[in-house]
Amino acid sequence: MHGIILQTLQSFVVDTYGEDAWLAIQDEADIEEKVYVPVTVYPDGDVYEIARTAGDLTDQSPRTILTQYGRWVVPALLETYDLHIDDDWEGLELIANIQRFHTSLRTRDMTTLTTPRIRSERVDENRVRITYDSDRKLCDVARGAIQGVADRFDEDLVAEERTCMHEGDDACVFDIRRRVPAEADTATVRSGEAND
Repeated sequence: MHGIILQTLQSFVVDTYGEDAWLAIQDEADIEEKVYVPVTVYPDGDVYEIARTAGDLTDQSPRTILTQYGRWVVPALLETYDLHIDDDWEGLELIANIQRFHTSLRTRDMTTLTTPRIRSERVDENRVRITYDSDRKLCDVARGAIQGVADRFDEDLVAEERTCMHEGDDACVFDIRRRVPAEADTATVRSGEAND
């Protein structure tokens, strides 16, 4: 697991739940000796243990913790990978070009790093399909990240997870749609008509 994921996961816990929560997670998950460095590779199990322990301590599921983290981490990742982001992109364009980030990571000198297999397909101007296939099954982070991109770009994105590896499917497939203003206006009119 790329060190930046674990370092930002630690920052997410501290920012969201406090320093004491992180210390309790370190103790419970038996990772108190670890200091996560972005350019180092760590065991995948550390992510699962942190999510499991954080979930136990906050009465939430590990999958909920990972979704919250995915949403929280978007600004930090956008800052880190700023060189790969076109200034003209909006949120949906960023999602449509997600493969660029992973291609960049694969070409670095970290030969032991394995990035998730992600394919993006532009369906039309306002729709993108993302297919995520990884033995790590961290689609919850992807789900949260889609929300984080929508937040960051102040864009109305609707994501539907059509298939999920946690449900026995071979891959997680997300259909992401940008709601356009006319669509939102129609929804408002319909809502108003329903109240008449």
